[in-house]
Amino acid sequence: MKAVKYLLMAVLILAVCTAAFAGGGQAGQSKATAKTGGFKVASHNAVIEGNAYRAVYEDQMTEAVRKLQADGIIGTYATFTSNNDPAVESQQVEQTVNEGYDIIIVNPIAANGLDPIIAKALAAGITYVNADCEYESGRILNVVVDQKEWARIQAEFVIKTLGRGKRVIQFNGIDGNSASEMRNEVWQRELRGAGLEIVRTVAHNWNDTDSKRIMSEIIASGLQYDGIINQEAATGILGAIEEAKVPYPGCITSSEEIAWIRRISNLNKDRLVLPFIVVENPPGIGATSLAIAVNLRQGGQLKDGIASAGLKGNSIYYAPQWIMTYDNMAQRLDSVKSLPDSTSVSSYMTLEQAKAAYFK
Repeated sequence: MKAVKYLLMAVLILAVCTAAFAGGGQAGQSKATAKTGGFKVASHNAVIEGNAYRAVYEDQMTEAVRKLQADGIIGTYATFTSNNDPAVESQQVEQTVNEGYDIIIVNPIAANGLDPIIAKALAAGITYVNADCEYESGRILNVVVDQKEWARIQAEFVIKTLGRGKRVIQFNGIDGNSASEMRNEVWQRELRGAGLEIVRTVAHNWNDTDSKRIMSEIIASGLQYDGIINQEAATGILGAIEEAKVPYPGCITSSEEIAWIRRISNLNKDRLVLPFIVVENPPGIGATSLAIAVNLRQGGQLKDGIASAGLKGNSIYYAPQWIMTYDNMAQRLDSVKSLPDSTSVSSYMTLEQAKAAYFK
């Protein structure tokens, strides 16, 4: 996809605080030697098929790579997908280590399990950067969306919309995935702390087919609920509700898929029928990770205090900026009018923007 298809920002606004990298030096670049270009780059994605978010992640990564290839900065590029199989993921990452890639970007299935391969990569002088889903390691750099803030914004909306004593169904993403688990932790704490009851917690694997099936089963069970807090795949949930011809819930939350933005806006076009909030979780975080990794590989040094001590590691966090509710629906809908249904609200940093923002 071309860049004009996406909602690009000049510079991402990231929330950062101070922490030192473990072991001295820059995480993910223990023995890397600086050069200007011709890098051999590998990208590892957990899943693409059936996941609109990861499909855009892949498209924008490829788009960024092509620009860097045209400039001679990247020579060889390969992309790998493990289909959420940890064993396959490990084999694929190790394969790229053995084949001598200069830069490896990994969007992991889980927050652990790759430590021996990471150690091998760093010992070989490979620049290893973890993207999107945070990984538990003090040896590598994570470039991720602030999932706790993403979840907090949604929880606050549900609490204010429903009120104390109401019943909520919680749709997580993938059990064990760091982003999904962090969102789950925030939702459990915030909703229960505000006096709401979570009557069912399920995982739909960020997939509309799964979310529709699970929601249909919940409806058939007769479970009583007042609202839904959800990670992506809201189209499947709403489809099950409408096919069953049951009342709409008191609220629903979601991520930033364009098809969903248009569907929920159309449902509420004449009046507020289903209260909702859309909070961005931009797939372009992968391409931003690539820009940071290339700067590291070229010998760049991160500014002091640019990475915070995140999930037992070193992380650069992107705080969600694009948020849509009924109150700003018309303006937000207009802002994405040129985007196809198949994509998501997303943005990423160029090599130059990343250098200016994070490097000395």
